[in-house]
Amino acid sequence: MATPENPMAYLLELSLRRIERERPEIANDQKYAELKGQLLQDADGHFREIQATYATVLKTQCNCGGPLEPVDHDFGRSGGMIYDSVVAKCRSCGSTQSFQFPKEGFISEARSAMALRDYLQRTYGVDYAGVAMSELQRRSVGGS
Repeated sequence: MATPENPMAYLLELSLRRIERERPEIANDQKYAELKGQLLQDADGHFREIQATYATVLKTQCNCGGPLEPVDHDFGRSGGMIYDSVVAKCRSCGSTQSFQFPKEGFISEARSAMALRDYLQRTYGVDYAGVAMSELQRRSVGGS
């Protein structure tokens, strides 16, 4: 099971459990189980990539020798590659540095999410993306 330490996988799994409660027959579907497993595995891999990115930034020193702290994080695209872009600020002198790391995990997770979304929509008429967004909004507003 996904853990709260990996917020994306946790949200994905919560949404899938909600779908399984509402439509119990889905939980017994082998193809669904395969797609769900792949998505959660890819989400975990992507999360590990993000953790490695932050660890690299935190180990890097500013030109002044001070410690860097990530202050902004985004994904970008250059050519055919998706990048994890991190802006870090020096805790000593306040200057900023930008880092870009190629991210395969993001692509794998997106493909897995789309495959599961398409399968649930086509086979059961279930809007998984809508359920996930609803769960995210509910948790953002409710604070739990």
